[in-house]
Amino acid sequence: MLYFDNAATTFPKPAEVKSAVLSALIYYGANPGRSGHKMAMETSAQVFECRERAAALFGCGEPENVIFTKNCTEALTIAIRSAVGGGHCVISDLEHNSVLRPLYEMQLRGEGKFSVAEVDLHNDEQTLANFEHAMRENTRAVVLTGASNVFGIKPPVLKIARLAHKHGALFILDAAQTAGAEKYDMEQSDIDFICAPGHKGLLAPMGTGLLLTKQPDVLLPLIFGGTGSYSLDFAQPPDMPERMESGTLNVPGICGLSAGIEKVAAEGEAAIAHREMQLAQIIYAELLSTKNITLFTPPPEVSTSAAVISFVIGDLTGEQTAAALAARGIATRGGFHCAALAHRKFGTENRGTCRISIGPMNTFDEAMKLVRIIRTVAKEN
Repeated sequence: MLYFDNAATTFPKPAEVKSAVLSALIYYGANPGRSGHKMAMETSAQVFECRERAAALFGCGEPENVIFTKNCTEALTIAIRSAVGGGHCVISDLEHNSVLRPLYEMQLRGEGKFSVAEVDLHNDEQTLANFEHAMRENTRAVVLTGASNVFGIKPPVLKIARLAHKHGALFILDAAQTAGAEKYDMEQSDIDFICAPGHKGLLAPMGTGLLLTKQPDVLLPLIFGGTGSYSLDFAQPPDMPERMESGTLNVPGICGLSAGIEKVAAEGEAAIAHREMQLAQIIYAELLSTKNITLFTPPPEVSTSAAVISFVIGDLTGEQTAAALAARGIATRGGFHCAALAHRKFGTENRGTCRISIGPMNTFDEAMKLVRIIRTVAKEN
């Protein structure tokens, strides 16, 4: 199988990550923060090391400001509920359902309202004007994707974060498609929260995610219960990160995440993004010159897009295109990609698209084989 579904989760995982997970299962089997025996203390040290590495990678200051979640969706729900708090929120028309649905549900319950600002595909200044127009006196948060999971478009994150702060609003970044391939420094920017999956660009196993914050006092727990601290108190502990992490942590996943972050930090996000983009540009150019293919993604460039290409073959739907490729051993994703707003923006809400997403483990030979198989399917349809 040739794997080009990295926007869903990266595969295969690096050897370092596999080794770290296995080591956790063998050597770090105790519950961190619950006991004082040797294995529990060693396990706690492994968990804290991951916090330190994540804090350094994203520039969020103290390791205690790193919260482990089971995925990016959970991190977004926590950040959005905490930041909006009955007020108004502005999002873009590229957002994933993990941003749209919490806000839609909150609006139905009378717990807040939201507006959608258009991302202009050719003019960042117009995008900023659209966000400016959407801001209200009671706007408490702006939530923005680092890159569209369907079409790869990167909005001007840092400029919109600055705009949010100008209006006294908090800024939440959905880094689902950019963590590990885009350098962020929270302390040197206006980003208040970063929500990131562990299992995509950070190369960790599924079931891992991060919520990084500069505003810990804003956060409200999503789950309440045992934390290993203040055990005689009825109330949730006040300290970070325990206040946000009730229940047993996913230690094998966190150890894998720690190894993934270490690998990303060693290579550097810019180098990873450059390598992925080279393959995306090769694939895009080949498909552009192939008959019977409709490309929806603008020409990919590292400054304006992630390594994602959306297309269909002939009269096939996105799901049919992906199925035809799957029958030939190619893993992509077809359909609507949990992104109602983005598909409406691009006019693909009826047909969907087939998405190719390049990851750090893909090679030039794999890319060329992918192109050959797509051309074969295009001739047959």
